Amino acid sequence: MSHLAAALAFLVFLGLGLRVRVAREAARRRRVWTLLGYVLGVQGLAVALTWDAWPFSSHTIAVGRVRTGAPPCTTEWVGVDGAGREWRLDPYTFMPVYASVLGYWWDADGTHRPLWAQHQALAFLGAHAEQTRARQAQGRAIGPQRWLGPVGAPYWLLLPRPDAISPQPYLGLNVYRVCGSRELVASWRRP
Repeated sequence: MSHLAAALAFLVFLGLGLRVRVAREAARRRRVWTLLGYVLGVQGLAVALTWDAWPFSSHTIAVGRVRTGAPPCTTEWVGVDGAGREWRLDPYTFMPVYASVLGYWWDADGTHRPLWAQHQALAFLGAHAEQTRARQAQGRAIGPQRWLGPVGAPYWLLLPRPDAISPQPYLGLNVYRVCGSRELVASWRRP
């Protein structure tokens, strides 16, 4: 949906809402039904055409076209301790950004950056991974539970969570591209 169409849909929504607010009792019921019809109609279009224009959305969890000619690929983030052992990072490590979303960014943008910019990004992510590891090692919550406690809803119930975390600080970060085989695509070590 174009930005202009999204803005127009929102402005009409606001206008109809204001008309309800200022209406006299006799006209209010008709205006409420007009607003309700508009909301249901635009929401129906948003779902049918997979538009996303707040407050109207298709509420699609996973968006995109299936690439039948390419294998399903993922980006795997791995912490490296002082002994060189690798530890798979929890998917909530980089909250409020999820590991899967960060992987999409890395594939689309991170790999095309100059090496110094990749190193800078990985240094930031490595420091964040270490902060999260330290928090977990102290038995403190990460992810949505960090802010909301036991009522924090998980991002995705089936995310594979690691069984163990490193007892030693992470001194590095490895990024793997997994497309049937596992290939190291980037690496960072703390100086």
